[in-house]
Amino acid sequence: MALSSTVQLHLDKRIAYFGGLGVCALEPNRAKTPEPRIVAVIPAFNEERFIASVVLTALNHASVVIVVDDGSSDRTADLAERAGAYVVRMEQNGGKGAALNAGFKACRQFDPGAVVILDGDSQHDPADIPSLVAPVIAGDADVVIGSRFLNAKSKIPVWRQFGQHALNVATNVASGVSMTDTQSGYRAFSPQAVEMMSFRSKGLAVESEMQFIFKNLRVQEVPIVVHYLDGNKRNPVKHGLQVVDAILGLAARRRPLLFFSLFSLPLVVLGLWLGASAMTDVTHAHHIPLGVLIGASGSLLAGLVLFVTGITLNTLDSFMNQLHQEIGSLQAEVRGEPEGLV
Repeated sequence: MALSSTVQLHLDKRIAYFGGLGVCALEPNRAKTPEPRIVAVIPAFNEERFIASVVLTALNHASVVIVVDDGSSDRTADLAERAGAYVVRMEQNGGKGAALNAGFKACRQFDPGAVVILDGDSQHDPADIPSLVAPVIAGDADVVIGSRFLNAKSKIPVWRQFGQHALNVATNVASGVSMTDTQSGYRAFSPQAVEMMSFRSKGLAVESEMQFIFKNLRVQEVPIVVHYLDGNKRNPVKHGLQVVDAILGLAARRRPLLFFSLFSLPLVVLGLWLGASAMTDVTHAHHIPLGVLIGASGSLLAGLVLFVTGITLNTLDSFMNQLHQEIGSLQAEVRGEPEGLV
């Protein structure tokens, strides 16, 4: 077959032999679309027991594995590096929030198509990485959370389940975003969502802090199974109280109207009840209960002040969010990028 000089056909020769007879089959050489690069970020503190195996397994499903050594005193960083991870070393322990900030900063240099975070204690199975990143790569989600309570059953102690569900309720109510597993540390993010992630929380309340950021993002959940191989590394009661304290702080900063209303409403109701009680005494007993009236006035005044404070802070927060979005849109226009998540 004579080929026109203006037509360029790139052909691959594949030869199959049948009974000694050589048959030459020509197939077009089709260019493959490069697969999106998946980057795994693993914050780790004194995880020398598991970190190497976690890295090796994660490398089967991710192009790059970044381990953030959060000031470990053991061989976590060295073992992770030998296993093939890109290691970010922090001079001192700054907590999971600081470690994730460092990990997200480091992952940008690898131009990821999706970023997945998981723990370094072998609690999360790296084999679940493909199911977590699939909705992100398909463009169906900005964030995907691996849920321990969604169509999957893990061997979770009863006391831990009770604590997790209590924190779920607190986080869902405070953030205004409803999830089945608000404390899961196994999550996948789009590159645009990564740009929005910046954490103040120093401890393990960073998952709750994320949920306040999710309000303007497309979030999905997929089922995962977890394995608790290292026992309890921290006091569960202390941990739970720290998370609740962080949730209250986050609600005050990010949802001030809700936060202050929770305190102002009971005070107003108490003030009205005391006022009604005082009026009853005046009507029937013909004396003025000064103590009750002072209590009623104080409760009403405090409740109104808190409510006005919540409205003021909520207005300022809305203004700052709108200003941030407009600045982000202007920056995207300057860079010539399409408007999207900012």
